[in-house]
Amino acid sequence: MADVRRQLPYLAPLLAWMGVIALLSTDLGSRENTMQGVFWLLRQMLPDLEKGRMEAELEGPIQVVRKTAHLLEYAVLAFLACRWLRFSFGRPRQVWQRQAVALSGAYAVLDEAHQAFVRTRSAYAGDIGVDLLGALVGVILFARHIHAVQRAAMTPERIPPSVMRGQG
Repeated sequence: MADVRRQLPYLAPLLAWMGVIALLSTDLGSRENTMQGVFWLLRQMLPDLEKGRMEAELEGPIQVVRKTAHLLEYAVLAFLACRWLRFSFGRPRQVWQRQAVALSGAYAVLDEAHQAFVRTRSAYAGDIGVDLLGALVGVILFARHIHAVQRAAMTPERIPPSVMRGQG
């Protein structure tokens, strides 16, 4: 097992983000609470539009925004998980990528189970699928980031000839 002091810079942001997701799974992240400000602002801008009609017309876009938020939450989670796993344990790329997706998926299941017990929230199995898609996005973004950093670190004398010819 890697030294905890060496892991802390990578593990702390991951745990903090998991805390943010857990907090958003409470009443604080309910549709009613997150949309209050949006509806208030729209009522200020469109005072003649009745509240019920406004909410009905915005139902589709609200769902898109909420599902996108799920995707982004788990993209960040998987990105941070990849960072922790790669830099703390030095395993091959395929290993930490699979582990990051598995960790994100397990956390998505726990997140939905938690929401099932919150009065103002609901648990949806479909959200786990969206969360896993987000985790895949996060893993891909991290892999691309690592690749870009490694390419930038190559000096001209260390670049393989195939890369110099544009084949790499």
